[in-house]
Amino acid sequence: MAKIKVNLSKIKYNAMTLSALLNQHHIDFTPVIKCVAGDEKIVEMFKNIGITHVADARISNIQKSTDKAMSYTLIRNSNRNELESLVHYVDTSVQTELATIRQINEIASNYDVKHNILLMVDWKDAREGVLTYDVIDYIKEIINMHHIYLKGLAFNFMCFNAIAPTEEDVKLINQFITSIEEVMHMQFDVISGGNSSMLLQMLYNDLGKINELRIGETLFRGIETTTNHSFDTLYQNAIILETEIVEIKPRINVNDGQHYLQAIVDIGNLDTDVNDIQPLHHQVKVLGATSDHLMIDLLNNEHYHIGDRIQFSLGYKALAQSMFVPNLPKDYKRDDIIEKMCYPQIKGILNKI
Repeated sequence: MAKIKVNLSKIKYNAMTLSALLNQHHIDFTPVIKCVAGDEKIVEMFKNIGITHVADARISNIQKSTDKAMSYTLIRNSNRNELESLVHYVDTSVQTELATIRQINEIASNYDVKHNILLMVDWKDAREGVLTYDVIDYIKEIINMHHIYLKGLAFNFMCFNAIAPTEEDVKLINQFITSIEEVMHMQFDVISGGNSSMLLQMLYNDLGKINELRIGETLFRGIETTTNHSFDTLYQNAIILETEIVEIKPRINVNDGQHYLQAIVDIGNLDTDVNDIQPLHHQVKVLGATSDHLMIDLLNNEHYHIGDRIQFSLGYKALAQSMFVPNLPKDYKRDDIIEKMCYPQIKGILNKI
């Protein structure tokens, strides 16, 4: 039976390493849990190591949590039907439209509460955000709303356009923030400077006024997202997909007439993004998939049998899809050796990054 295998100890180690690294650079670490579908066991693990604020993109994920010790930032634009739930369940949200912010203010006034927002600025990703020349006009109206607190500004990279942040971006963002603060005679609490793609800039440059990063892919996959290279001091494959061989048959390639040995495993396009998975520790080749079956070439390895397990590493799209699929069971694991590695001094780790 196919299942998702979640190594909580590896995720904990990655989280503690990243937290220590960002803290060394005076940056707050906000884990983004949207690619793990707001998994409750992962959130509980974060709380146990002192991380009590996370970010998600789905209000339905946030509503799963009944733990009052946890707070959330919603990083996806809400539709109108979600705004009441937003005010009830979410501490802070990223917003880009004045019409929506006005509605949030009205709903919050009905309950006599204040809702925190980060105003997302469209820098160069072009997915969402307030245009830079409109930011001051937005702020002027928002600061007069009695039930909205403008906590700060947010920026985004490499979500829609695959353009990595540069040293020049860091410099210009800081100049932009400074000019806004001077014109408005205010100082922002939070400048959320980006996602995992900003980590390299943080390692090699002073991020200035940027004091928070939203980290998801690097946390769960252990990679540097601008190059897709592994971070040597983080675990990759903390979450993997394990499948079962349900058929083995000799086949003939209809294009070239070559014979090969094919296996079918028990996942398909409904379960994951089959173009974003790679065999893990197996000399096999993915051929393609239907909705329910994944066909693999066993490369003439005859030692495989029906019922054997084939494991796959997951790219970001595959990880997110598989974690959201309700019929894929999850197998949670803790590793005693990794647990022991989580709490010693992390200075030696940081020196290698």
